[in-house]
Amino acid sequence: MKTLVVIRHAKTEQLNYGSTKTDYQRELKPRGFKDCQIIANQLSNLRIKPDLVLSSSAKRAKQTAQLLSEHLNYDRESIEYQRFIYDGYTTSEFIDWLSKYGKDHDTLFVVGHNPEIAMLAINLTNDDLFHFPTCATAVINFEVDNWKNIAAREGKVKNFIYPSLLK
Repeated sequence: MKTLVVIRHAKTEQLNYGSTKTDYQRELKPRGFKDCQIIANQLSNLRIKPDLVLSSSAKRAKQTAQLLSEHLNYDRESIEYQRFIYDGYTTSEFIDWLSKYGKDHDTLFVVGHNPEIAMLAINLTNDDLFHFPTCATAVINFEVDNWKNIAAREGKVKNFIYPSLLK
């Protein structure tokens, strides 16, 4: 069995008119740091730990991936940052991209952005996950032994958690 944990980045600062920061450079707000702790604690309680963490290369996603990794005792230096996750993708493109991991890593964490991360969770499972707030996390199981064999609408949501649900 393969487990894909898709996570929307935590709460971020707004992009203000006239700011010198780009969307790509936006950082987490203090609430975002707290929310990462809440989600990490729940994942730990559920005994869900990453074998590999993949993250968008945008600042807010990197921070989210690093915080979750730190709280789940995953080596932050092993996080793979992918511009692909920031730039946007279809479910088919994501499945093709994920297939390169083959039989390696039973549990993959992917930290990304809306609307893509929510649509990915919906399309992989065919579940109603339209409410996908910041730091929302969907744990999706696939009854396959190779990432090359996952397919749209064949995943089963094992857990769907988000900070306000756990406060």
